[in-house]
Amino acid sequence: MNLNRFDLAMLKPFMPEATQASGVFTGNADVSWDTTKEGLPQGKVTLSGRNVKVTQVVNDAPLPVAFDTLNLSADLHNNRAELGWLIRLTNNGQLDGQVQVTDPQGRRNLGGNVNISNFSLAMINPIFARGEKAEGRLNARLRLGGNVKSPQLFGQMQLSGVDIDGNFMPFDMQPSQLAMNFNGTRSTLQGTVNTRQGQIALSGNADWTQIDNWRAQIAAKGSRVRITVPPMVRLDVSPDVVFTATPSLFSLDGKVDVPWARIVVNEVPESAVGVSSDEVMLDKNLKPINQQSAGIPINSNLTIHVGNNVRLEAFGLKARLTGDLKVAQDKQGLGLNGQINIPDGRFHAYGQDLIVRKGELLFSGPPDQPLLNIEAIRNPDATEDDVIAGVRVTGSADQPKAEIFSDPVMSQQEALSYLLRGQGLSSGQSDSAAMTSMLIGMGLHKVVRLWVKSARRLA
Repeated sequence: MNLNRFDLAMLKPFMPEATQASGVFTGNADVSWDTTKEGLPQGKVTLSGRNVKVTQVVNDAPLPVAFDTLNLSADLHNNRAELGWLIRLTNNGQLDGQVQVTDPQGRRNLGGNVNISNFSLAMINPIFARGEKAEGRLNARLRLGGNVKSPQLFGQMQLSGVDIDGNFMPFDMQPSQLAMNFNGTRSTLQGTVNTRQGQIALSGNADWTQIDNWRAQIAAKGSRVRITVPPMVRLDVSPDVVFTATPSLFSLDGKVDVPWARIVVNEVPESAVGVSSDEVMLDKNLKPINQQSAGIPINSNLTIHVGNNVRLEAFGLKARLTGDLKVAQDKQGLGLNGQINIPDGRFHAYGQDLIVRKGELLFSGPPDQPLLNIEAIRNPDATEDDVIAGVRVTGSADQPKAEIFSDPVMSQQEALSYLLRGQGLSSGQSDSAAMTSMLIGMGLHKVVRLWVKSARRLA
């Protein structure tokens, strides 16, 4: 049976709207079946494409793939099945190979090879935004072995000159490389991710000796890699982490040092606003949508060290941060344990100029529920009578407790006045002391509320 100039445009009614195909195929099929004998039919099928082009819409952008050569073949003879291909992409690389299955109704032994030559990642550039791009070359020489139940792979795959430039990248990537070596049912990985500041060394391994109980692991270790998350965060990180994957669990373990950071929070991002646990999602028929949980649970156990050059600006607070945190995630959710210290800082809001003398954020559970232990005084240069007046905020972020103190000791009303106005209550004022105290208390409430807001957003 022959196929002459089959136009792929005829398949349009059967294709998704996001997929378009053009070009013609010519083919031949020669199949025979001896019904007097058991077993599979004998035959060969070949297809050859000409001027073939497939366009797939990805993220509302067309991704065209054009083929200079597109040859496919399938052969079934002498109790062996073979699938072969030769694909040459326009202005790109080549993919060729064949897969053989011997005794397809019995042992199903595998053989063949897969080759990728000079495949350019630039092919995906059309789906990127203006100014974004991908570069790099993929080459592979692989050989198949084993059987369908226990496949084996031999050879090497290399990705060289990889450079992805996009707003979604948290660092300024420079040409990098990655190599994978396959040896039967095991593989190893080595690579380096280069950035404009710092690099990350990658190493890993995988084992699929038991195909239903496979295991893969990748380690990343770097030194002072500059990470940028516009518009709020710039930080240097030195990661030493290991990611492990199995069919039943993903886990992330290790430590991350943050020696330098600048965090500026001018407003609360939408991603920082939590969703109520009472939220119920409805479909178009106003019926509740059952939330699907992730197929594979994720556990994490990370230690984060905050160095001596980490500074935060948020809601009037300018502070230096230090400390250590342990990030743990399991089926119960995400939790933080540890302490962030504020060795020095200033707070300015509603006309107040406060100096942080002591600052501790203690975490023992949900990230947005730290325990507060903050002590700040009004700038002595802006306070009359050599009085030291301050506020001490303790307790949980949900229910903070504010306590006024002063040196020398005086009434709470007088200390409040020095704290928020820089001077004592004047007996000559026309306002009553009670009204003045009420207004001062309202100002204090705003200050404490901003402190708590800063602490929770920091978390």
